Amino acid sequence: MVVNRNAMFFLLYLFNMAVSLENNLGGFKEVYAWKQMTYDINGIEVLHDRYSDIDESERAKRQTDAVYFQNDDETEQPATSRPNEDESGRFFIQYNNVPMGAERVGNRLFIALPRRRYGIPATLNYIDLEMQKERSPSLKPYPDVFRARSLVSVYRTRADSCGRLWMVDTGLLELPVNRRQLLTPGIVIYDLNTDQQILRYSLKESDLPSASTPTGLASITVDISDNCDDAYAYIPDLTTYGIIVYSLRDNDSWRLQHNYFSYNPVAGNLRIAGEYFQWSDGIFSITLSHPTHSTCREAYFHPLISTQEFSVSTCVLKNRTASSDRYFFDKFSFLGDRGENSQSTMHDFHNRTGVVFFSDIGRNAISCWNTAKSLSPAAVNVLAQDDELLSYPADLHVTGDEVWVIANRLPRFGYSRLNTDEYNFFIYKGHVQRLIYGTGCAVY
Repeated sequence: MVVNRNAMFFLLYLFNMAVSLENNLGGFKEVYAWKQMTYDINGIEVLHDRYSDIDESERAKRQTDAVYFQNDDETEQPATSRPNEDESGRFFIQYNNVPMGAERVGNRLFIALPRRRYGIPATLNYIDLEMQKERSPSLKPYPDVFRARSLVSVYRTRADSCGRLWMVDTGLLELPVNRRQLLTPGIVIYDLNTDQQILRYSLKESDLPSASTPTGLASITVDISDNCDDAYAYIPDLTTYGIIVYSLRDNDSWRLQHNYFSYNPVAGNLRIAGEYFQWSDGIFSITLSHPTHSTCREAYFHPLISTQEFSVSTCVLKNRTASSDRYFFDKFSFLGDRGENSQSTMHDFHNRTGVVFFSDIGRNAISCWNTAKSLSPAAVNVLAQDDELLSYPADLHVTGDEVWVIANRLPRFGYSRLNTDEYNFFIYKGHVQRLIYGTGCAVY
């Protein structure tokens, strides 16, 4: 039987379109989805578990690409910066690779996988959006597989308007047992034009009040004006309930404490992906408004275990002596409650509309709030919701007029077991105006 090649490609195109449309959620379009993650290491696909402690004959039986992952570069980096050394020869354990952060920057989509288990080749990776069109593309270590080893564990990244990529490296192998602090937690910045690391700032002892603090450094927010050298970073600490502020100009950091950074025990009971559990995560996400006056903005923030939203001026955050003011605590505002089951990981502000988008883990949804209105459950609109396709939206980021979301079924991974025969990890994007059209978030 002779099959017309053009007809075959057309049928494949229709099939892919049908799959894509089937998994669209409201105004969100599925960009990628994976059953399990795979890697592209220097052009070679890494699709299955890889170990370094097998002999050549056994290796040949288990793999056909002749890739060798050896840790024999002691002269290049100190042992503490090579986390694979502590993985008992396990370079890649496919099941353990759970993506947590996703951020689009230009034609690249950065994917972060914190090292919470053994067998993660690179904690920071990327996908070329122009080149990789298939539904489940392989991840490429950033900047490459060798330099990626200088990073121990990254949860999420954020790019600034000066062509730089910011992140917090917790420095922690965050294993269920035998956690190991390989490096001091620090802020890392890459120049996206050259893909060179241009800064690693180790956080100070005063920034890290407990040995458990590094586990809570899961996101970063960058605040920049017209001067690229005068940038600030705000790092929520969800474990010991604080905000770490970093000044690039001064190359210095300080820590702020407030009761609003803590969790709300009333919101601590979660039912996600068929799992029932309690968490106590405090302040988790910070997003910034337009500049209000001078170069200061309104910083909106919330704990993960809470349905409430708060704010403070970045003028307060930037003032390293602000906490010595007797009225310091009054400078923070309670904005309102988002509603039942609205516990949220990340949220982000859209500059043109003043709308904030939330990734709601409590109801497996994406919601919005127009900041021109008082915050109440009635002012929050659910834009997309699905107990399977949006199970645990772990990261959300607004870039230009697009909202990008990653969902990863984390509670099922942590408390039960993922079904590797079905899709577990999803990335979606949606256009802001289409998402909010006809909702209470719309701006007319």
